[in-house]
Amino acid sequence: MPRVVADPEAYFRILAPERMEAELDLALQAHERGVPVIGPVMGRLLELLCRVMGAGRVLELGTAVGYSTLFLGRAMRDARGLLLSVDMHEAHCREARGNLEREGLGDSCLVVCADARTLPLGKGNFDLVFLDVDQRYYLELEPVCHALLRPGGLLVADNTSFVDAHAFNVLLRDGGRFDAVNLFAFLPNHAPEQDGICLARKK
Repeated sequence: MPRVVADPEAYFRILAPERMEAELDLALQAHERGVPVIGPVMGRLLELLCRVMGAGRVLELGTAVGYSTLFLGRAMRDARGLLLSVDMHEAHCREARGNLEREGLGDSCLVVCADARTLPLGKGNFDLVFLDVDQRYYLELEPVCHALLRPGGLLVADNTSFVDAHAFNVLLRDGGRFDAVNLFAFLPNHAPEQDGICLARKK
């Protein structure tokens, strides 16, 4: 049987994508203030998923300082699409808008201060939804994500290893509205580095 590398975490840490200056700056600012960010591996995964599926409309629930928004925004800029990012804290929204403007992503990203649970549920037309808020709200947000995604659209949920995400994880597995897979992964510089990620396709 083929051997696994001696120290998988050290090995995959070396393979993690190199971080651009804006990513490093935001990650450092967030760390100093105790704000968790997704890290470069998850960021590149989000960007890659958008590009592979040809996404033109993306919804992010949980902007914070705008770290993950950078990755999604780059994909939308290049696709001439639109990212709508929602956070319930006005201070986060102001900060994220400034960070996005400095990176030339203001035209492709719209940051809105709102409670994601109260978003109007019109006809779903988002290609991808990234869910990254307090996990206590994940279960309540499942209907919002489902309604706003187009059929065949992709839901990506972060931090699914957290206890508060359990009911959400079970619903996605057993609810019949998504084809879902939950992965437990090592994600260098993610908060935390060993965490769950759920990828779910709307039926």
